[in-house]
Amino acid sequence: MVVAVIKESGPSYESKVPLDIPEKLLANLWQRRAAQQASFRSPDGLRIRILYPGRPGHTAGPDFRDALLEVEGVGLVQGDVEIHIRQRDWKSHGHGGDPRYNGVVLHAALEVQSATTRLQSGQSAPVISLASLMEDEDPEIGDQGGPLWEILSGQGYPRPASAVEMGVLLDRAGDERFAGKSRVFRSFLAEQDPDQTLYEGLMEGLVYRQNQHAFLLLAQRAGYGALHRAAIRLPAEERAPAIEHWLITLSGLFSPEHSKPKTLPRAGFGTPLPAQVWHCFRVRPANHPLRRIAGAARMVVRYLEPGLVVGLSDIAATGKPALLTSALAVASGPAPGPAPVGIGRARDLAVNVVLPCLHGLAEMGGDARRAESYLELYHRFGKLQDNELTREMTGQFVDPDWAADSQKVANNARRQQGLLHLKYLVSGVV
Repeated sequence: MVVAVIKESGPSYESKVPLDIPEKLLANLWQRRAAQQASFRSPDGLRIRILYPGRPGHTAGPDFRDALLEVEGVGLVQGDVEIHIRQRDWKSHGHGGDPRYNGVVLHAALEVQSATTRLQSGQSAPVISLASLMEDEDPEIGDQGGPLWEILSGQGYPRPASAVEMGVLLDRAGDERFAGKSRVFRSFLAEQDPDQTLYEGLMEGLVYRQNQHAFLLLAQRAGYGALHRAAIRLPAEERAPAIEHWLITLSGLFSPEHSKPKTLPRAGFGTPLPAQVWHCFRVRPANHPLRRIAGAARMVVRYLEPGLVVGLSDIAATGKPALLTSALAVASGPAPGPAPVGIGRARDLAVNVVLPCLHGLAEMGGDARRAESYLELYHRFGKLQDNELTREMTGQFVDPDWAADSQKVANNARRQQGLLHLKYLVSGVV
C-alpha cells in the first residue's frame, strides 16, 4: 500500500478537456496508453511511472488489478488502480467506505482536486490526472510490455526478438515455475505425511481463489488420514457418500440434499467451519463448493486402497498426460449438472499440483530419475484452459508483429506457466 509523501504544494490540476466522456472510454485509454507515458505527476509533484496498467477488474471492486508502478521515493509498487472522470466520484460512488478498495495504490481521474485519496483502511493513495492520455496517440504495435521487459532483463530474461526466441524463453520460465512449486511442496513434505500434502494441494486447486483458503482449512479439519481410517472400514459402495457427508458437515455448508449434519466418526476430525468463510454469491454451479466437495470425495475414494501418492504416481509413471488427466477428472454420473471435476480442471490439477508434488517427493528421496520423469511429463501437457491472467499476459509479452507465429508461442502448459512466472517476476511475487 502506498501512502503518498506530502511535498510542497504545487498547482492543482484543473482539467482542460471535456468531462462528459464515458468512464469506460477513459479506462480503455488508461489500458492502452498509460504505460507509454514517460511518467505522471500528482498535484504535489510526486512522479509516478506506469510499468503495467493492470488487468481489468470484471467483478465488483477496482477498475484494474495488480498494476505495477514505479513511485518516486518508494520504488516498485503493485496494487489496484481506480479510474474516475472526477476525483470526487470516489466519494459519491461509496469507495471510501468499501474495504474492497483498500488495495488501491493509485487513483486516476481527469479532474483532480487533491494529491491523495483516503481509503477505508485509513491509508491514502496518490492521485494523478489523466488529461495527458486524451492528447496522446495509441502506441505503435509491439510497444506494449516495454517497461516490463526492462525489469525482466535485469532478472535474466531479455526481450526476445522473435516468436522462436520467445518460445525458448517461456520454456525456461515455465521450468522455473515448476521448480518453484516443487520446492514449496518439499517444504510441506518435510513437515507432514505425503498423502496429506498432496490431498491439501488437490483440495486447494479444486476451486478458484476466493474459496481456496476455505478448502485448505477443510482439508486440515478433515485430514486425509482420518478420512482413510474411517472410510476403509465401510463397504466400497458406501465410501464416497460417507466422505462427502463428512466433508459437507465439516464445511458448515448444507444443501437441500444435505440439510442436516451427519454424525462424524469419533476421532481425527476437527470442528465445522463457519459458513462465513465461503464465497458462494454468484458462483457458477460448476464451481460451487458443494459440487467440488462431491468431486473431492470421489477422488479420495478412487485411491483409498493404495493412497493418493502411490495411486497417482503409478499413473504418472505411464508418462501419458491423458491418463493422468482422466485419473483426476470426476464425471457428473447420473445426477444432472456439470462434472464435479471437469477435464479442464483435472489438467490444471495435474500440472499445478500432482506433478510438482511428486517431483518434490522424488527429489527428497534422492530419486533423480523419477523426478526427471515427472518434469518430462509436465513438458508433454498441451495447452490448458486460458484464463483472464494468461490472456492478459499474452497481450503484454507476445509481440503482435509476430502475426501468425504469435499463436504458436504460448501453445502448451509449460509455456503458459512461463507467462505466469514472468508476471510474478515483475510483480515481485514468487
